[in-house]
Amino acid sequence: MKDFIFLREQCISEITCLGIELGKIASWSLNRRAKTRWGLCRLKRDGSYEIEIAESLLADDRISEKACKETIIHELLHTCKGCMRHTGKWKQYAELMNRAYGYNIKRVTEGCEKGIENHKVSEMAVKYVFTCGGCGATIYRKRDSKFTRNYRHYGCAKCGAVAWSRKTVNSSASEVASYINMIRPQ
Repeated sequence: MKDFIFLREQCISEITCLGIELGKIASWSLNRRAKTRWGLCRLKRDGSYEIEIAESLLADDRISEKACKETIIHELLHTCKGCMRHTGKWKQYAELMNRAYGYNIKRVTEGCEKGIENHKVSEMAVKYVFTCGGCGATIYRKRDSKFTRNYRHYGCAKCGAVAWSRKTVNSSASEVASYINMIRPQ
């Protein structure tokens, strides 16, 4: 297992050496159950952040330290002011880190980019499918959440419309894919 604390401190040092100001990090944790993501940065009510890193990232010997640091830096950049999304300032900071240190920090990273050729995310059961009435954008959710309960109050990220329709599917990803093909206009 890679030394998480050592890698974390290296990442913080590299970011601050470029003059990028990080937000207050309240806690760090390793997620043993993460199957579909490498990391997560959560904004708390008090304005501080919680960062979670997938334990598999550190435990898998096929994944290099550099690949681990890319994920840690990705999450750290979310703590910068105005950087919770993968646009604007976050994207600028990621590109700056990539140029300065030769990283490949981006919005989404596949397993093969981490050095795992046969990495396959297990099929995820999807319970809800939401379709925007304005532009047809589709959102999938596997469990109940604030959005699934109050979807009528949320605007679409693509077109801004507040016109969602909801379908409860309760099936595997492959069945959801066939459902999507049925509702898509040809």
